[in-house]
Formats: sequence, C-alpha cells, structure tokens
Amino acid sequence: MTLCNIRFVHKQSYTAILRRLALACFSLLITVNSSVAVEQSPSEHLVNKVTHSMNSFKRGISIGHWLAKFDDNNGYCGNWFGEPDIQWIAKQGFDHIRYPVDGRLWLKEDGSLDETKIVVFDRALQMTKANGMAAVLDMHFLPAGSYNKNEQDIRLFTDATERKKAASFLALVAKRFINEGAALRFELINEPMAPTNAQLNQLNSELIAAIRSVDKNRVLYVTSNLSSTFKTLEDVAIPQDPNVALLLHYDEPSVFTHQRTSWKNYPDTMPAVHFPGRVPDLSNHLPKDHYAYTTSNTELTEQAIAEDFAMAQAWINKHAPGKEIYLGAFGVYQKAPEQSRYNYLKAVRTAAEKHSWGWCVWDYKSSFGVRLENNTTTKALDGLFH
Repeated sequence: MTLCNIRFVHKQSYTAILRRLALACFSLLITVNSSVAVEQSPSEHLVNKVTHSMNSFKRGISIGHWLAKFDDNNGYCGNWFGEPDIQWIAKQGFDHIRYPVDGRLWLKEDGSLDETKIVVFDRALQMTKANGMAAVLDMHFLPAGSYNKNEQDIRLFTDATERKKAASFLALVAKRFINEGAALRFELINEPMAPTNAQLNQLNSELIAAIRSVDKNRVLYVTSNLSSTFKTLEDVAIPQDPNVALLLHYDEPSVFTHQRTSWKNYPDTMPAVHFPGRVPDLSNHLPKDHYAYTTSNTELTEQAIAEDFAMAQAWINKHAPGKEIYLGAFGVYQKAPEQSRYNYLKAVRTAAEKHSWGWCVWDYKSSFGVRLENNTTTKALDGLFH
C-alpha cells in the first residue's frame, strides 16, 4: 500500500482493533435501547448525537487542500492529514468535518469510479464517524467544471451533455455510499460561477434528480450562484424535497477576510485591516479598478454582519419557511491581525447560531487555518467556541 493508504491504519494489534469496534457497537446499542437519562462524557454524547440525529451538522471544519486543490509537494491525499488530526478535531468540540474532494479524479475515462481515489475518503469517513462526528462530502470540482483563476471551465452550466455526465457521476457516487446513514451529507457543487443564476438552478435540478434515482433520503446541499454568496440567494430555486438544505458562504468584507491575499489582488504591503475597526486609507495600495478601492475609511462592525444574516433568514422565512441553512464556509486569512481574526470568527459564528444555522469554518491547516503546521493552535480557534 502507498503511504496514503496506510496513513489511516492504526499501528496496533488486531485484538486492539476489535476491542475498539466492540466498544463502538456497545455505545450504539446503549443509545438505541436505553430510555433512561444517564450522564455522558462529551465524546459519548457526540457519538450518540451523530448516529441518531439529523441535527449533527452544527459545528464543522473543512480539510482544505487534502483531496482537492492540493499542492504539488503533497499531492492528492497528502500525509499531513490522518487519524491523529481527526481525533484532535473531535476533541475541540467540532461535530462534523467537511471534506472537499476533486470529483474529476474520482471518475475514470470509461465512466466508472476510481476506487483507488475514493477509498481514501472512505477511510477518513469511517474514522470521522468512529470519533463521534459526521461528514460532508463536498464536490469541490465536478467534471467539466472549474472556476480557478487560471483554469476556467463552465461547460457544466452551458452544455447539456456535460450536465448529464456530471449527474450520472453523482448517481454513481450516491450508489457507492448508499449504505451510509445520516452521518454523511452531499454538497452538490462548491462555489459555482455560472454565467446566469438560472443555469445553476438547472444544474442543481438535474444533479438532485440523478441522486434521488438512487438514494431518496440523503441530505443534499444546494447553493447560490457566484461563490455561494448571500447576494444571489433570492434567485435560488429550492426544491420541496425535505432532505434538501441550503448552503451559503460568507467572506464579507473581503478587504478584511482576504487582506494581503495574492489571488484577490491585495498587495502584501497594504496596511493591516482590523475588525471591528475603520479600514485604513488604501488609495496608495490598490488600483482604482479594484473592487475594494472604495472601502477606505469605512467602518467594519459586528452589526453589519448580523444584518446580513438577518436578511438571509428573512428571505428563507418568506420563500422556504423551515428550510435548513448551512454556513458552509467562512474564515480569515492568516495575515490578518490575530485578535481581529478571533473577533470576526466569533461575530460570524454568533450571527449564524442566532438563526440556528449550522456552520463550517475554513479551514483546518491552510493559510486560513485554525491550527498551524507545527500543530499549535491559533487564537482564531477560540472565536468558534467561546
């Protein structure tokens, strides 16, 4: 086996492995059969919750750049992530892990699934559940769909044949995981950039239909156009399917959350932007055609965040009452002031929880990470739980 394959094999005897499996089964039986309230440890509570509740997706974290958008040095399934990381995540209080995957790598040229790629996620999924957590399978990329700055492919939205292929692919994935219970959810597509909102609705409809031909009950996340923004929420066609939820992302204001990121064209020399606080004068640091140029001297407040979430919830209350909303990604680039990262994450998390949204921070160990490569934590982690 490759290093990636053995990464998730516990270095212990088979007796120890069987002992762990027996313990997991024992915990499951107690949860199913017991009608008496007993005091539980936090880890036992998480196991019971994720096994028997559809509301286990409240506090999540994404594993960015492991199975999608990975760098050349680590490649697909880099050895930097494994069972000790899953255990650490569970101990912090997260109840689920969002796994972004590059679906294009899961599909062979003959149209069948590449089990050598999928088995990596499958092992991670089983260990996630063994540690009392649920999982979101995020199709970060689908065949014929890519929105990276240097890799644009929008045929998924414009070509009916490519949509059919993508739908058939997801049907195969749904069949592959048909025996997984409520602890696994599917995110149909990550941060879509369709030419029109209507084209995204058409894609969502076809993808859902394909999955439902195989699996009637899996919870699926649909999202809004233009990177899952709140701004295109009003055009999302949300089906009546009770097991379809709405996923949104939030990174406002970009001048704070993405300050000094090269891919957003923020220079590394720009002055630090604090949250809450007033944006410094950026006139000498940004070109006039940059979308953040006019943000100089504006106030960044927790109230503005709260209002954004309130408006999104009001739309749901009117157009899809009772529909679950999931904040699938929010985070702050590591070059932002550390205290401000804490303040912002706390403000967004608080706004989401006020409306009973589940949330998932971006992310574990990348440039937005709540944990560093040397395994020390950042102050940003405290903003998620305190």
